[in-house]
Formats: sequence, structure tokens, C-alpha cells
Amino acid sequence: MARDEASGLGSWSRLTEAVGVSLWASFIAACLESALVFAYLDPLVLGFDDRGGQSSIAFRSMIYALGFFMFWLFNLGASCLTAYMLCSRRAEPGAGESRGSPL
Repeated sequence: MARDEASGLGSWSRLTEAVGVSLWASFIAACLESALVFAYLDPLVLGFDDRGGQSSIAFRSMIYALGFFMFWLFNLGASCLTAYMLCSRRAEPGAGESRGSPL
């Protein structure tokens, strides 16, 4: 019995693999984009909030979180589109089996 089968870890389907890779790649890209964008842009300096005090700290954190999730969703769309295009390309002549889309 193989080690993966003994531990209950089977091989992933192509769909599961494509979703996992897309989520992870888009997460890493969103982390890098958030770090770069918010290193240069402060939401309070841009004029989103002028109340000051504790509310400005909470507001700033909310803008950072919304920015991160916006970047993540944008990158997830790009990653999913890339995975779809890679898996739905036409088979080369004589390859025997055509590759279908896992999505």
C-alpha cells in the first residue's frame, strides 16, 4: 500500500488542483501587491477619513483589508482564467486523448 493511501491522502482531481493553485498563487500576489501599494499610499493621507483618534486606526485597517481582498479577487480571476485556458487547449494532432477543462 502506498504511503499516501495509508495516510488517507489520495491524489487530487484536476479541478481541485487547479482551484488550489489558483487560490494560493492569487493569495501570494495579493500579499505582494498590498505591501507595495500600502507602503506608498496611506488611506488617511488620501483623504478617506479626517476624524482622527482611534476611529482612524480602525478605518485604516478596514481600508487595508478591503484593498487586500480586492487584490485577491482580481488575481483569483486572472489565475482561474489562466488555469481554464491551460486545461481547455486543443489536443495536438495524434496525441490520442483531448484534455478537457477541469473547471
